[in-house]
Amino acid sequence: MREEKLSDAIVYDKLHLLKKDFYGYIERNSAKVDTNLPVFFGYVISALENSFPHISDVAYDEFIDSITFKVLDSSANVSDFEYVRKVMVNAVRFKKKKDAETGVKIVIGLKLLKSGDYGHALDFLKEYATLDSKLGTAVAYCYHLLSLREFKDSDDAARKHRPGEMELLARELMMRLAREQPPVNQLRQLEIDDPSFLEKIFWQMIFTGLEWFPNERWFVEIGLKNAAITKDPVMRKRLLDIGSERFYTDSQFLREMYYYKLENRDAPGAAGVVNQLLKQYPDDLEPIYLGLKLTLLTTKKITYHSFRKLAITKGMPVQILTLFDFAFDLFSSEQNDAAKCIADFEKEFPSMQYYATVLRYIASDIISADETRSKKAKKTLLDSVEQYCLEALKNRK
Repeated sequence: MREEKLSDAIVYDKLHLLKKDFYGYIERNSAKVDTNLPVFFGYVISALENSFPHISDVAYDEFIDSITFKVLDSSANVSDFEYVRKVMVNAVRFKKKKDAETGVKIVIGLKLLKSGDYGHALDFLKEYATLDSKLGTAVAYCYHLLSLREFKDSDDAARKHRPGEMELLARELMMRLAREQPPVNQLRQLEIDDPSFLEKIFWQMIFTGLEWFPNERWFVEIGLKNAAITKDPVMRKRLLDIGSERFYTDSQFLREMYYYKLENRDAPGAAGVVNQLLKQYPDDLEPIYLGLKLTLLTTKKITYHSFRKLAITKGMPVQILTLFDFAFDLFSSEQNDAAKCIADFEKEFPSMQYYATVLRYIASDIISADETRSKKAKKTLLDSVEQYCLEALKNRK
């Protein structure tokens, strides 16, 4: 009989439960774990292999990395560098991938960083600084904190006018990150038990980087990406304010501000961003598209037809205009006109018949008497039209 393989989702959940069990054991028996590291790691490997015989090498190694961080995080001996070395040796010898040391070094470096041992943390982390922006800012933070120790308190004024070696290294690394632009939150080793300290460090160095290099837009860009991933509206708003003030001619930040205004139901604010984009990029179709999208939410016919006329003048693709006509008629409760629009769309673009069929189903839900169903359908239509239109505009360039 063939052994049944579990789905990825079930494996993930069961791995998480096993990890929690080990975390609890480590917290209750930290001293015992420290004195029996080979035995403990052997027990971890045995439980992992018996419970998950088909686990991938990547997931296997990531599990060991997470256990390694927890062992260090719970130990009273983390300031003993010989103990840290023993933990690393025991963790590495059980891992499967060729770059086994990388993950272990990162989690050890993060633990040393968390405990305030910035010098030793650098020994483990600095060679991996450009693998992930959050890891890179952590390394820059180590340099930055060590720079504060280069001058005595009485020399604080001198330090401001003459950065020390460590501060120069911090600045150099922040500029290297801006130049190479590594992703953020891509390393699984950053998903540690309590990532809040790493999050605080990231934001501190992003804003420090903006103080050092006020015209470096990447700090705002990567900050916005992290704010979106971590669902941090406060930081998102703060960065958008900085971006719109310092890079007010940049379409990317204006686009981000537009969507932020929409999400917060600030129609006048979104309209202001659209007007600014129209002035700065008069030959670009995207500002017109954003204006049309805004009118779907306000359903003001005069404004819609004004943008529509401008769209025709600037050569907006017919299929986009037809879709907007369809959506606007639906949102304005003009069901007959909406039906005519979708029929015209299907006739004009026969290859898109499948999409027209989907739109008809969505339309039937929008005009439903069930308010919840109608609301969800409107959101679905907006998302669908946006995906189609943005792709069509991209292909036109």
